[in-house]
Amino acid sequence: METIRTIQQVNRKPRPLTRCRAGSAQPVKKRTTRINRNGFLTHTFQPFWAYEGNKARAEKEFFRSLENICTYYDLLIPDVTGLTFPQNIYRSWEITAERIKAIDKHLDCIILQDDTFTATLATVRQFDTGMTLYYIPVKPLWNWVQQAKQQALSEIVIAIFAYLYQVVQVPFYTEQSSYLHHQYHYLDEMINEDMENDEEEDAYRREQLDELYTLQNAGIHLLRQISDPQQLTNMDTLVLNYSKAEKCDNDWAILAIEFVQLYNNYPDRSFFDHIRPDFCHPEIEERIHADQYMSFYWSGNDCLQESLFCMIDSEFQEAGITDEPTAVEVFDTLTEKKNENFGFETRLLALINRLCQLLTHHDND
Repeated sequence: METIRTIQQVNRKPRPLTRCRAGSAQPVKKRTTRINRNGFLTHTFQPFWAYEGNKARAEKEFFRSLENICTYYDLLIPDVTGLTFPQNIYRSWEITAERIKAIDKHLDCIILQDDTFTATLATVRQFDTGMTLYYIPVKPLWNWVQQAKQQALSEIVIAIFAYLYQVVQVPFYTEQSSYLHHQYHYLDEMINEDMENDEEEDAYRREQLDELYTLQNAGIHLLRQISDPQQLTNMDTLVLNYSKAEKCDNDWAILAIEFVQLYNNYPDRSFFDHIRPDFCHPEIEERIHADQYMSFYWSGNDCLQESLFCMIDSEFQEAGITDEPTAVEVFDTLTEKKNENFGFETRLLALINRLCQLLTHHDND
């Protein structure tokens, strides 16, 4: 059986439940574009064509923001002197949005209207997570905490997990509110309902149920450890001492140091802080939420993994959009030049990728 990578690309062929033989399902559908040409008031508000408020105020606010954004990007202010409200606003936005897109294809211009703004230009940039599942396996850690010779390494991994759980807020699969808790629970129900009178199938079913029992009990124990605030307090000292130890694993030492550096640079930053579904097609209900594609899970090398990812892939095929970190710049005032390159998210996902590679290597041993 081919081992599925821990960092999963959401483009695999789904497989049926329980026995996991190759299925005939269609590949995952291509997801919709994030912010499309209909950016004119794409926020959750009434179309501007039906605006019944103070039109003079709306025009004043909009054209002030238009001047600010054109100054910011060194653009000519569109000439719409021959147009009346609201066509003058729409045409100005359309021209400006096209010009900004020509400067940066990943940047979208919208007209923002909410409780604070009536009609103000803003830019929206989304971070591309690459249609990837960032699932962190915990089975290797569970094996290490039970081995005296791996105590030092298990302490380092627990500290990294504590940072990811407590600060980055990565969900843990034994939490009842987590997405993967529901997936494992549903998998348990499906296995118990599949009562075939087949000796081979019964043996495989018992193996799956044993694995579910183990992952549940191991998860409860590990969650208690990584939830301890003391793990973060001691993280710097723990990692430093491990990196200086004679028998330390260099790959783990370097990775742990980089996690500490990320924590020190962004002590309160969560991956979910800049998830803004209200700016990205809020009318779409069938969407992949961030806590669905980033989570701790049990293992990518057990008798459950193919059934688990079969269910996940099948569910994600129905989603039209993915919630990803979003940077919003509102031009109600002229701001200084910024370079929002998602430094935290870029570093975090790269480190999670390396973490998963190291864990998967041991998970496959």
